[in-house]
Amino acid sequence: QLVATLAQGDGFDRMLRRAGVGSDDAERVSELVARNIAVSDIEPGTQVDITLGRRTRAGATRPLEAMEFRARFDLALAIERGDDGRLSLLRKPIRVDDTPLRIRGKVGSSLYRSARAAGAPASAVQQYLKALGDHTDLDRALRADDTFDMVVSYRRAATGERQAGDLLFAGVERGGKPATQLMRWGKDGRFYEASGVGEQRSGLMQPVPGSTSSAFGMRRHPILGYRRMHSGLDYRAGYGTPIRAVTDGQVLGAGRMGGCGIAVRLQHSAGLQTRYCHMSRMAVRRGQSVQRGQIIGYVGSTGLSTGPHLHYEMYRGGRAIDPASVQYVTRAQLAGSELNRFRSTLARLQGIAAGSALEDLVPLPDESVEPEREIDKLAVRRPIRVGG
Repeated sequence: QLVATLAQGDGFDRMLRRAGVGSDDAERVSELVARNIAVSDIEPGTQVDITLGRRTRAGATRPLEAMEFRARFDLALAIERGDDGRLSLLRKPIRVDDTPLRIRGKVGSSLYRSARAAGAPASAVQQYLKALGDHTDLDRALRADDTFDMVVSYRRAATGERQAGDLLFAGVERGGKPATQLMRWGKDGRFYEASGVGEQRSGLMQPVPGSTSSAFGMRRHPILGYRRMHSGLDYRAGYGTPIRAVTDGQVLGAGRMGGCGIAVRLQHSAGLQTRYCHMSRMAVRRGQSVQRGQIIGYVGSTGLSTGPHLHYEMYRGGRAIDPASVQYVTRAQLAGSELNRFRSTLARLQGIAAGSALEDLVPLPDESVEPEREIDKLAVRRPIRVGG
């Protein structure tokens, strides 16, 4: 009588053989299991309860009498040898509730510690911070007296196990009113604002939302007073507006750059470089890799500037080019029936009672708290790690 554990890289039938199951029995078990679940999909770490019978003769392999394991979160499989000597499989479906887990609480001195203390999985807190950081300035978005609000995909089995998945909703309330509402949507798992506005991942994106105030080319400098080349685009933007990398790249420079004031210069593929000037502060450092849409700094008016705005430059092969000649991908806006589905889903998530998914499922009359295991009927259990 033993418990075998499927190790990383080990085959299911190979695990059975190494646990002492005969080749014929191992082959039959694999055949039976494969009719219900792909054997290759059985996760490493799965424990298998195995009961072996008496040897029919000296030196013979012990026959498999019974076996049981959790094939999936919602399914246990049992193998038993019948009176006719043949092995057969019994499916044991496990009731699972998929109600998402909603967690709310005060941000306090540390959002991470507060959320973890409220029952949020560590991975969900990390996803929450990333989602907020991708859409706003975290230093401004969160205050100690704000209320954090997160919804995580969650599964509860009638046998007591819990399984947390991806973050579905990230919200912040301030003074009892929503300050930030973001929901995961679409095949790419992008977060969209409650209005249905999100960002697309392909192509170059605009570094800040809004229109331009000064084009690329010769102009009279507003401070110096004479005509000279304006080697970029000026975007209208308020002080503190997040500035985002237009595509993936690496930070070539970050700091004060003469008349550009506080600036960040990025190196992209195909010999393309971009520079972002007059920042109030930076959010990256030299040598750091950045992803498309990542916040690299915030709009300001440092250097030769008459007021808050973004001066944005683009270079190819070391020569300045007109950024307006490059097509941008603007923020995606959901519309029509998809926007209606988005809003319906958002309302459903916001209607979930906080903490309700943390309660245990009430067993049904014909349901045991845990699936009965053959090995639990035995007095001796000997754990064996197979493979690896």
